[in-house]
Amino acid sequence: MKKTIQVNMERSGLWQDTNVTYAQVPGWLGHATRDLKLTVIRHFEGQAEKMPVIVWFAGGGWMDVDHNVHLPNLVDFARAGFVVASVEYRHSNLANWPAQLEDAKAAIRYLKAHAATYQIDPDKVIVMGESAGGHLASMTALTNGMSQYETGAYLEQNSDVAVAVPWYGVVDPLSAKQNSASDDFDFVYRNLLGAEPEEAPELDQAADPLSFVEKNQVPFMILHGTKDEVVPLADSEKLYEMLVKNGHPADLIELEGAAHMDEAYLQPEVSQMITDFINKQLK
Repeated sequence: MKKTIQVNMERSGLWQDTNVTYAQVPGWLGHATRDLKLTVIRHFEGQAEKMPVIVWFAGGGWMDVDHNVHLPNLVDFARAGFVVASVEYRHSNLANWPAQLEDAKAAIRYLKAHAATYQIDPDKVIVMGESAGGHLASMTALTNGMSQYETGAYLEQNSDVAVAVPWYGVVDPLSAKQNSASDDFDFVYRNLLGAEPEEAPELDQAADPLSFVEKNQVPFMILHGTKDEVVPLADSEKLYEMLVKNGHPADLIELEGAAHMDEAYLQPEVSQMITDFINKQLK
């Protein structure tokens, strides 16, 4: 069969810029320098408008970070009109908290400094992540404007974000350790903080989003499964309550029957809910 068709141009094509160095940090016991990478899914050149950017932080207990692992699933958000940047951050065997927060903010400053290249609207940055990455998204949003976490390059840029969307994110490390249905991952909190959270309340508080909810009123959409045995659902419920109490626009979406890192989060219905929430908050 031979035929000629006219194709309607309904969406732009997508480019992927893989493993872009956004910062350099101390490596190998402080005696060397290592690159930190991010990958950007961006739209073909020539789009008329700058786009919001979703900055994604993968999970892994702050111990095993693969910033490219969820890229196939994040394409849904690129198709919905966002630029997507998936960010590597130092794991806890390389550096304790707040190094991970410093990395997240460095990545955002880099993206804002290169906004024209990636067709990003620098005033419309959304942070999103899962588990440890959800914790990092929450902390990044709640520390808007706090200069003590700004280190490295592009300091002429700010790292402020407009919306946060944590997926089953850790809240208080101590609560997560004590109230999880499984003790298989208790060690990750010690690795993150450099001490057991119950023995170092100041370190625990410094990594607890609940300590920062009064600092700003960034909108939050929290997602958490009712069958999560790793991160307690009650911690997300407490975060939601504290956010609302302190004037944050906030939604808590509990996914019935969903476990930790469940495929339920990757369904079109959930992606659409997230997209709708973000667009509403960015108006």
